[in-house]
Amino acid sequence: MFASEHGFGAEAQDIALAAQEALKNIIQYAHPADNNMHFECTVAGENFTIDVIDQGSGFDVTILEKDHATPMSLHGRGIKLIRGLMDSVRITSDSEGTVVHMQKKRSLP
Repeated sequence: MFASEHGFGAEAQDIALAAQEALKNIIQYAHPADNNMHFECTVAGENFTIDVIDQGSGFDVTILEKDHATPMSLHGRGIKLIRGLMDSVRITSDSEGTVVHMQKKRSLP
């Protein structure tokens, strides 16, 4: 995995799981068969950044401010999990698509 190749040891699994959750959300909500999706990874200093991008119709991100997920919920846990795994998460969305911007800092050895 790209993260572990760049010195993100223990963090690599968190990054991979967060990216997987973001991609699952795209598949479930953005209908990628009709649209494109991709991700971009960068490493700058101690920070690993991944942007998961779709070209769906977008959504109102303010609904994410309300935490409706419970342990037994079938929906709503992915974003909560992503936020727990990553150090920084920013989600932007408009009529041209959605970007989930995630950042993880490398742990000190």
